[in-house]
Amino acid sequence: MFNDRDFDAMDAHLDTTFAYADVPRGLTLHDAAEFKDWLRVWTTAFSGARIDAAQYLGGSDFSVSLFRGTGRNDGPFGYLPPTNQAMDVPYCEVMRHGSDGKVLSCRIFYDQVTLLNQLGHITPPGDT
Repeated sequence: MFNDRDFDAMDAHLDTTFAYADVPRGLTLHDAAEFKDWLRVWTTAFSGARIDAAQYLGGSDFSVSLFRGTGRNDGPFGYLPPTNQAMDVPYCEVMRHGSDGKVLSCRIFYDQVTLLNQLGHITPPGDT
């Protein structure tokens, strides 16, 4: 659904109590509308953003998604200006599911330093 930009289709898969945590940014989104707005920030910053090389693992009440987020920074990323640099960053999402299979909560993990370095916004210590 992300690659197709069909964010409204996600509603059918999210519980009414859905919450989403962007762990690297310390950001918690409290419902589907906030989550879809968060996705639109990413697709504004990376109009061609894609989820690639996805792998899915699951249990009775959880699932884990491992994927690469790729794209070219051709739009503003929050307050950061576009750099036209490419991102290729590994992500991990951990979801909890209710008894009806709908997603109750999700936490995403990614290396924000690598992302900002790839975009040219920072230089990590030791790099000159």
